[in-house]
Formats: sequence, C-alpha cells, structure tokens
Amino acid sequence: MDIKSIIVKEYLESLTESKELDYIFPLFLESQGFVILSKPTESKGLSQYGKDVVAVGNDFSDGIMKRFYFELKGGEDRNVTNSTYTKNDGIRESLIEAKDRKFDFTNKGHENLPLKIVLVHNGEIKSDVKEIFEGFVNREFSQNGNIEFDRWGISELTNLFAERFFGEFLLVNKEATKLFNKTLVNLDVEDKISNNFIELLDVIFGLVIRDDYNKTLPRKWKMMFESLRLISFIIYTESKEYNNLNIAKKYLTHLIVRLWYWVLKNKLEQDKSIRNYIDKILDFYLFVMNEYFQRTLPIACLKDGLYSETAGRYEQVGYTFRTFDYLQYLSWFLRLSPDTELLKEITKNTLIPILNANNVCCRPLLDIHSIPIIGILKLLIETGDKESARNYLSQVLFYIRIGKEKNDRLPDANNSERNVIKLITTREKSIYYSDSTSPLLAVLMEFIAILDMEKEYYEMKDFIKEHKIDLGIFVPYHSNNSTSKHLIEDKENDLEEQLFSKIFFNDGYQCDLSLTKNFDDELNFDEFKAMVLERKGEFIYDYRTDTAGFSILKDLAHIYFRTPYFPDKWRCLVNR
Repeated sequence: MDIKSIIVKEYLESLTESKELDYIFPLFLESQGFVILSKPTESKGLSQYGKDVVAVGNDFSDGIMKRFYFELKGGEDRNVTNSTYTKNDGIRESLIEAKDRKFDFTNKGHENLPLKIVLVHNGEIKSDVKEIFEGFVNREFSQNGNIEFDRWGISELTNLFAERFFGEFLLVNKEATKLFNKTLVNLDVEDKISNNFIELLDVIFGLVIRDDYNKTLPRKWKMMFESLRLISFIIYTESKEYNNLNIAKKYLTHLIVRLWYWVLKNKLEQDKSIRNYIDKILDFYLFVMNEYFQRTLPIACLKDGLYSETAGRYEQVGYTFRTFDYLQYLSWFLRLSPDTELLKEITKNTLIPILNANNVCCRPLLDIHSIPIIGILKLLIETGDKESARNYLSQVLFYIRIGKEKNDRLPDANNSERNVIKLITTREKSIYYSDSTSPLLAVLMEFIAILDMEKEYYEMKDFIKEHKIDLGIFVPYHSNNSTSKHLIEDKENDLEEQLFSKIFFNDGYQCDLSLTKNFDDELNFDEFKAMVLERKGEFIYDYRTDTAGFSILKDLAHIYFRTPYFPDKWRCLVNR
C-alpha cells in the first residue's frame, strides 16, 4: 500500500462518530457527479427506510446510470458484527427496509433507472458474522432479482477515496501528499499555521488555470473546490481528536481568506457556479465556528474564564493576548445574525458577560487590539446599547492612561508580542517598541465623538497634550475620491487583493488627527465632533466583496492578517 492509501485508510478509520461519515460520504459522491436527493444530515432521526443517502449517478463498476440507496454505518456501528447486524435499526433491518420501501422521485425519469443498494461502513466485516451476512445477501438480493447490492467497507472506501477523491486532486502528486501529511502531523505542534499548509493550498490553487474556464466549470475546478471542502472537514475532525477546535478555527480561517483572494484575483466573485461552492465551504467554516463558540462561551463567561492556570509567567501578557483574539472572532461571529432583535439578545447574554468577567478586555497591549475594540464598540452601538459602549470605551481609555502614567507605555504600535513581553517582564523597552504615535488612541478619540462623550474628550485631550502623543489614522490611497492613487506601489493587486493576501498593507498614508486649530488654539468638543463629521468621506471605496454579498469576509481578512481597520469601518457610525 502506497503512502497515499495509508493516509486515506488511517483517516477513514479515524472517523469514529457516525455523523462524520454522514458528512464526508455525500461530499465524495458530489465530487463524482452524483445527484444527491437525500442526505443523512437531512433525515437522521426520521424514518429513513434504510436510505441514508439517495442519489443518482453512474455505477463505478459498469458505468451505467442507476438509482442508489446508500445505507451508512459509522461510529460504533462501523464494523459488521453479530450485534450491529441483528439489533433494532441494525444492518439487516435497514437493508430490508431499503429494499421494501419506495422512495418518491421528483424526476419521474429516475424511477425507471436500475436500483442498487450499497452498505457503506468505514470498518470490516467480522468472521463470526460473515457467512450469515453473505447468506442474507444471496437470499434477499439474488442475481436474478431487479435490485443489485454491494458493500463498501474500509478496503473499498480506501480504494475509492484514494483514487477518485484524495488522489484526483488533493494527493495528486508527491509534493501535495508530503505537504498534506506534514500538515496533519504538525497540527498541534505550534500555535501558528504551518508553512506546509500554506504551501499545500498554493499547490492546489496552482493546479487550475483561469483560461480553462469559459462557459462550463471544468471538472478539475470542481475537484479543487471539493478538495477544499475535504481539507476543511479533515482538519475539523483532527482538531476534535486533539480536543482543540482553536486549531480548526485558525487553519480554516486561513483557507477561507486564501480562497477569497484567489476568487478576487481571477475576477470570479460574480460567477454563480463559483459562488455556490464558496457558499458550501463558508457554511462549513461557520458550522465549525459555531461549535467552537458553543464549547468555549460557557467558560469565557466565568470569572477570568479566558485565563490559563497552566501558562505560568506568560499569563502576565498571555491572558490579554488570548482574550482580545477571542473577542475579535466573537464580535465578528455575532454580527452574522440576520435578526436585529436576536442580535441584541445574544450580545447582551454573551458579549457583555465576557467583558464583565475578564477585566483584561479593557487593557490593550498592542495597537492592533483596535480590531476587537472597534468590533465590540460597533456591535454595541448598532444594537442600540450605547450606554454599554460608553462604559467599555471609558474603561479602555482609563487603562491606557494608567499604563502611560504608571509604566510609561502605550500599546505597541509595532504590534510585537515579543516587545510587550520584554517590557512587562524586565521593565525595559525594546528599541523596536513604538508608542510615540498611537493609531489606536486616534480611533478611540473618534469614538468619543461618535458616542458624544464630552467629559472624556477633555480628559483625553489634556492627557495627549501632556505626554506629547501623536495621533494618526492609516488611510489607503485607494479611496474613490483619492488624489494620491499614483502613489500606490503594488500595481498588481487592488485594495481588496492586497487585503486578502498581505501581512503588511503599506499602500496608504498616516493622516494626523489634530486636536488644535491654527496650530495653537485647542478644539472644543463641538469643533472636534464637526471635524470628525467632515472627515467621514475621507475614505470611500466600492468593495467587490460587498457587491458579491460576502462582506463578512473583509473583517476576517483584517483579523487574520492583523491589518488595522480602514476608516470607513467606524466612520459609518458618525451621526448615527
């Protein structure tokens, strides 16, 4: 058995929950051109008559189009034993019901196709029941009958998946196989995403050529998308084995961001066929994120629930880093709710308790912590809870002032965890620690205007003046009304293509946020609010991602690449 078959067999055997086989098997059939009429995820718990998957497709053995009833047995039932064969809703009972009960086809032409029933299980048939099982098959599905029967156990599934699914695209060559294997082996070894996974996706996207797609989506393209779905599912199941869905969260976020960059780069965001596949891949990502938060929210809402008691001295900063990372994904995920009233309720019952339970939520150490802070403030404002938004902003401002006055530090504008760790543990600033300019504080000053917090404005104005802090906000050159587009250095990628592909987004300028007029005269609060309102149109951009209906992906790119939000993210709240 070659390395490809070994990888596939080990993976299929690792599917120890029935719902895991329920998900991946229809995915395999779809990749082979089968039309699926019913899935186990749609009918589990109902009377299925042995028909876990009903599909129409060409038989692998003779190439004839047939109706298929696939009976899936996974998890504890994956092996054919005396128990799984004879028990209620067991193999024998399910196969008899599949044979006897009729399935109504919407397409009446399908009713005249030959029928084949297949038992699918990612295990083996045990010797003590093999003779009984074969006798049952010969009796119920005789060669003279009009119903065919087949059994796909672990050996048959390994061959089918290795050659027709994994092998056709994902493990198409030695390089891809090696990268895939290394990715799985090293999933839980380090906190960051492995280079093997990044390279694997590059290899996969490199296998399709844009010019090959004219009117009909080529099979090779379909297999690429199915492979991405397969990779997503495998990483999810492996993460569950480690009891750590944070792994799946990290890796699948990269996959989604990388996929959308490829779509944008090839100008495919409006293509309906492509969008259908994007929806499927994104739906699974959201399923994983939903399970991640279902598992972690009860803990996060406890007093210091995001604190790790096993991290030692690192928790001096680790607690804060972990909490802000959690909050940026949570605030992003909560905003997916299409119902405003439901969003208000969820925000009240999840976000607010976490902010109250974990006091480091208000203590940014890096300037890029602006992402979760903006996400939280925007969510609270848009759900009508301005009072909670004001309370949260006041606490953030308080801890920023305390950090400067007691420890002579602002959040590091270079966004280096290492710089912060050195400062906290040794009380010495690295030469690379940057806090003379504070983009984060500039954004928060604009939120002071948005939330009409006059008292805090004068407090922060005096604080900024006393400590000679420069305020600046990054603005891309790409604005619709920009006169600086000639300064754009990356001519190969537009704004969104850069956003979805670069760790450092440099095509822009730092726009000073001044609290004075005529150089010396200080702005009063009304004048400051008027200035913020005037700057509302400073950056306006027509996002292709928005037009395509995938606006949620923009924030995901900002989070993943740690690119500060552009001004249009929060200035849309001005005068709200």
